[in-house]
Amino acid sequence: MVDLATCSDYQLLSTAEVAELLNISEASVRKLARDGRLRVIGGFRVLYFSARAVKDCVNGCGALPAAVPARAQDKEAAEELGSPEPQADPG
Repeated sequence: MVDLATCSDYQLLSTAEVAELLNISEASVRKLARDGRLRVIGGFRVLYFSARAVKDCVNGCGALPAAVPARAQDKEAAEELGSPEPQADPG
């Protein structure tokens, strides 16, 4: 696990690492980024965050969103991305 107090400000953290650090769901991390409350470094299909951006968010956001239950998280993430929900394989 990454320790924000001791890591470099330039260290890149994945969505999963930020979610673990902040004790929130990955969907909540993406929502913070989409709302502009957490600066993101975009990748191809992965979002990365500098440790400095996470520290700034923690210091400036105040209350962070509550964790989202895992089942609701998948549906919420699909809605956020404008993707249809996964369909069952007909074959």
